[in-house]
Amino acid sequence: MRFNDIIVLNCSENMNSGKTYTYFSTLPQILPIRYDYVMKADDDVYLRLAPLASSLQPLPRVDLYYGFVIPCPSMNPFVHYMSGMGFVLSWDLVEWIRRSNIPANNTYGPEDKLVGQWLNLGNKAKNRFSNKPKMYDYPGTNGKCSHELIPNTIAVHRLKKWEQWINVLRFFNVTKQLQPSSLYSISID
Repeated sequence: MRFNDIIVLNCSENMNSGKTYTYFSTLPQILPIRYDYVMKADDDVYLRLAPLASSLQPLPRVDLYYGFVIPCPSMNPFVHYMSGMGFVLSWDLVEWIRRSNIPANNTYGPEDKLVGQWLNLGNKAKNRFSNKPKMYDYPGTNGKCSHELIPNTIAVHRLKKWEQWINVLRFFNVTKQLQPSSLYSISID
């Protein structure tokens, strides 16, 4: 799978005013080609695109809802909804969001939960996949949803401090080849 088969929105966590609906519902009209998947991700998430693409490779490209199922202890993606840290929808679901009155009439509130409700009310997303433990909260930030950093990670959420970002980048060896910059004052060595 090519990385350009996935569109990612990186947005702030305060998304309770219809921004997620606007994002998904406008993509089919503004993008010149059809994509396999569309992802919404928070701005405090470190997302590893190669492992994400690899994990999507064997999955269906229709009626797909993929992410980290909430509540944290649950492993059943059909019970609730995917965490806003980052979830993926197949293109047909994005097109359905654009056409359906279900999401159009229900845009205010916790938007990650709303997306799950839209899909349930529309009898959509028959292909649901939760990718725990590869998607998780940063160690120590949210008891049941967090664990130590692991090599096969897809997404690390709740990176609220520079030190957390640096630890994650160091763990995945992202900063090894970087040269010091005058644009920031935090040492990455």
